[in-house]
Amino acid sequence: MLDKKYHEKKFTKSAFNQAVACPMRAYYYRNSSNYAYHFDGVDGIAEVGDQFGALARVYEGVPDANIIRADYSLSMVPRQMKTIANTMRYLDKENADVAEAAFATNIFLVYVDILHKRGDNLEIIEVKSKGIGANEPLYSFNGRDGKFKSDYLDKILDVTFQKYVVQQYTQFFEKYSHLKVHAKLMLVNTDAVCDVESLSSLLQIKFTEDNRREVECAVDICEKLQGKKRIDRVIDVDEICDKIINDEIPEIADKFFDGCFVKFVEKVADMYVNNRKDFGNCRFTTKCFNECPYYNKYEIKNEVKQKCKDDQNKLDGRAECFKSSFGVDIEGKSVVTDIKDGSKGLPESLKKDAWLKKKKFLLTDIDENEYVAADKTTPEAFQNRKEFSNADLRYLHVHSAKKGCKEPIFLKAAAKAEMSKWKYPLHFIDFETYQGAIPLFKGTHPNDEIAYQFSHHIGHEDGTWEHAGEFISLEAGKFPNFEFVRELKKQLEKDEGAIFRYADHENTILNAIRKQLIESSEPDKDELIRFIESITHEGKKDKETGLHERDGERDMLDLKEISQKYFYHPSMENSNSIKQVMPAILESGEAYFRKKYKENDMDPYHNLPALAKFAEDVAKEGEAFPADFDDSDIWNAEKQINCGGISKLDYVMLQAGRYNKLHTEAIRQASLKYCELDTLSMVRIWEYFKIMTKE
Repeated sequence: MLDKKYHEKKFTKSAFNQAVACPMRAYYYRNSSNYAYHFDGVDGIAEVGDQFGALARVYEGVPDANIIRADYSLSMVPRQMKTIANTMRYLDKENADVAEAAFATNIFLVYVDILHKRGDNLEIIEVKSKGIGANEPLYSFNGRDGKFKSDYLDKILDVTFQKYVVQQYTQFFEKYSHLKVHAKLMLVNTDAVCDVESLSSLLQIKFTEDNRREVECAVDICEKLQGKKRIDRVIDVDEICDKIINDEIPEIADKFFDGCFVKFVEKVADMYVNNRKDFGNCRFTTKCFNECPYYNKYEIKNEVKQKCKDDQNKLDGRAECFKSSFGVDIEGKSVVTDIKDGSKGLPESLKKDAWLKKKKFLLTDIDENEYVAADKTTPEAFQNRKEFSNADLRYLHVHSAKKGCKEPIFLKAAAKAEMSKWKYPLHFIDFETYQGAIPLFKGTHPNDEIAYQFSHHIGHEDGTWEHAGEFISLEAGKFPNFEFVRELKKQLEKDEGAIFRYADHENTILNAIRKQLIESSEPDKDELIRFIESITHEGKKDKETGLHERDGERDMLDLKEISQKYFYHPSMENSNSIKQVMPAILESGEAYFRKKYKENDMDPYHNLPALAKFAEDVAKEGEAFPADFDDSDIWNAEKQINCGGISKLDYVMLQAGRYNKLHTEAIRQASLKYCELDTLSMVRIWEYFKIMTKE
């Protein structure tokens, strides 16, 4: 088997991907049990990527028996040895189709998603659930400057590393030195139309007792997919991989030490397997602040800043890098790119690399008067503004951090002028939607928008409000979008009151459904399209007129944008997320809200029950609560449906027919409550604006 230099901890493709971003991130990844980790990425579902991986194995003709599954009853090294030995059995065959084949040298280890062996040829296929059009180029050299351009570089580098390791493997084991390695990349074809009923139900997501995910294919999946169109696109990347390995593309080679891929891989792999820190390899950019996930989160409790519960006893990798390299302590502190719009929002004196050259790392290192001159920052000057500019918000953020300000600023006159344009009653709406690689319904594309739920509150001119309506469609196999719009239309067409959303999501979703309606044969499609067009906008916004290419006569108003124009609280820092704004609103209007509501009713999210509580409530009288109730899909400690990611996952699993009737109803009730609280939070913001603009 392997020689005496075999390292227990090998350099994998996950470690490589970390190292490409920053060599020290590979170290923190290896020592992840000691370091805090926070991925602040897009809210999505990793499980759907697992489903696409399972579908890829079916497409590529890999029998279930040829999936090399890790034996988690063994410790790490014996487990690795077993998968490597099982891989060798297939390599010794003339032809083989295998999934999760393991290739290892003394320091490298990769698991290949799909491996085809035909004689002396090995074809490796890396499977990614990212979408690409049927005719969209994976990369090009056709820019103005002739430089390499690609939106898929991270995927290309991933498979390049695998090809390099598999080639090293064939040299490491003389018996395989005759094998030639070829590389392909499988992505999701977003132009494909699914012609399979309930494709997701053929790919069941399961959670094991040790909290690992698995996808179980239906026993008849091959039969049901026979003769059906594939939704993937397999792209030959052999040539581009070789160019990267041989340093023939300057724009990519520049990412590596001395412009050399092989030298980079060998050096970071040596650091990794020997668990060695080397801060000298760091390239400090604003991405260190924006993209490094190895940092401690802090929160304010009882006016004291402290580590979040999950980060207790955890180290801060990002802070280590800056402390070791520059002697500055940034742990738990706001940094320069925490300003609104990140590096683009830095003052002129710190743009590009000036912040690094001047060693201005902290938010408090910024001169706030570069944004707004001191004579224009008096309370009177602010109250004379028509709205906060971006420069105003940056000034307030920095100034508040330096001075420890805790009081909000509300532009009363400007807000009152804005609110005078609103037509009552006011409508507050929030959508729950899904977009994924695996189409849930026949006739739809991968990554099509699916709108399965909304909540609707109404606010009246006298200050009263009500939860006026809602919609939810969880039925497996039922495409919800058109019924969703019909019900939304029914609830909103009763009057001409202003409609509020929070951010762009609702506008984006309705425009996506509009395109689906245009392609449909729905009998009322024209009526539904006119309704969507009346409450949405589309196209670029003209800076001078403020108009878009298409503006509906009742275009929804963005409460996020409105809040940003007239309200600032230091606790919000640079965020206008509703999860930041709403608590700031409650604190700012505490006296009013305490008088009007019980303490536990002030914060809409305060009393959100766990999923199991909903299940208990919907159980029939006299029916015992099931002892095996499964809430493993709810990944938070509270076991609540309290974020979009969990809602999406439950929707996908319901479409796959995962849950029984009681569990389904519990999810329905919990989802309705969660979505209702989002629009209730919008009501709280409106209430604050209303009381603050009274005479």
